[in-house]
Amino acid sequence: MVVAAAGDPGPSASRAPKAVWAVAHAVNDAYPTLYLPLLPILMTRWHFNIAQAGLLVGLLALSTQATQPLLGAWSDGRGGPWFIVGGLMAGSLGSAVGLAWAPSYAVFAAALMMGGLGNAAFHPHMAALVAAQGRDQHGQRMSAWMVSGMVGHALSPLAVVAAWEWGGRWGLTALALPGLLAAVLLYGSARSLTRRTAPRATDWRDAWRRGRLLLAVIMLRNWAAMSLLTLLPVLWRQRGGSLTDTGLLIMVVYGAGAVGNLLGGRLSDRWGARVVLVVSVMGAAGAALTWALNRGAGPWLFAEVALWGFAVNGAGAVILVYGQQLFPGSAAMGAGITMGLGNTVGALGGWVIGAVAAAAGLVPAVEWAAGLLGLALLPAMFLRPATGDGRIATPPARDGLSPRPSGGAGGEQL
Repeated sequence: MVVAAAGDPGPSASRAPKAVWAVAHAVNDAYPTLYLPLLPILMTRWHFNIAQAGLLVGLLALSTQATQPLLGAWSDGRGGPWFIVGGLMAGSLGSAVGLAWAPSYAVFAAALMMGGLGNAAFHPHMAALVAAQGRDQHGQRMSAWMVSGMVGHALSPLAVVAAWEWGGRWGLTALALPGLLAAVLLYGSARSLTRRTAPRATDWRDAWRRGRLLLAVIMLRNWAAMSLLTLLPVLWRQRGGSLTDTGLLIMVVYGAGAVGNLLGGRLSDRWGARVVLVVSVMGAAGAALTWALNRGAGPWLFAEVALWGFAVNGAGAVILVYGQQLFPGSAAMGAGITMGLGNTVGALGGWVIGAVAAAAGLVPAVEWAAGLLGLALLPAMFLRPATGDGRIATPPARDGLSPRPSGGAGGEQL
């Protein structure tokens, strides 16, 4: 937990400039998918196919996602601020420099994983700090924090295309500078977050019993989402789209996703998390199918991609807050499990969809990915509500990282 210094009225995280946290989150999240708009160029440079492109998603997930539970547990017990600063630096250097100078697919994959490890070090503790900043409106607050990361996702495609066309390899190398600068700016805030004590023990059997359906939703949703993101730039270029418009297309996904994430967090506080989950995956499945029906590369595809990004990200904040409820007293661990285990297993399936694309074509692969979103409806519909009215329950505060109950609402925790 975060322990306030003597005479301090509350957690030191509350004194951190919110603008610095938001900018740092945006910059951090810009790096893992930096390579996506250049994927067709990389496939030609290093002579790999769409199945191997899908494998990159899984390898990236091993470092960005699979390590988050471990780093989250370490953060809960030892302190996470230094993970944030160091993680941001490692993520920026691994992603940008690796993209610019890697001589082969294998070396690039290793650099991508190194950058992903830095990204994983950043996330769990930051999510825990957000959870500790207020007593109510947890879905809305978490979605607002996640939107700052999606701003980085949205801007990175245009930045990487512009850097490549402007300066080639040196232009890509320069993209590491925003991350290094953001880490320096973050140092002052991180320095005040020092003393921690170990979190209370986790009942893993009970957490599994309550969270297995949620993990199924996360795995299927992320499997489909990461597969579709990998297929999108290749599909666009195959249909005659330009490289510049590839960056714009991916930016549209994340821009619309930021709006969906923010709205989903607000609606979950009002209507309940399960409703938002079901509507999100249903809408995303339908929107993805329109990619297959539309065989062109014009404005309609932009609209369909925007609708998909909006729908698939509508449940982002809901899933993260639900995951934190599985581990009351260890919010960073909850965030790590949610963004880690479920996302990793899902992303590792990306090579399967890539193999489908290599064997049968891009359109059937898109249809398969849309079907995975449809399958996610089943566990989402049977997911137990967090409270009697279906809204997200908030566990009692047991340490400085755990949110406090809002209005004393009773009911069963997820």
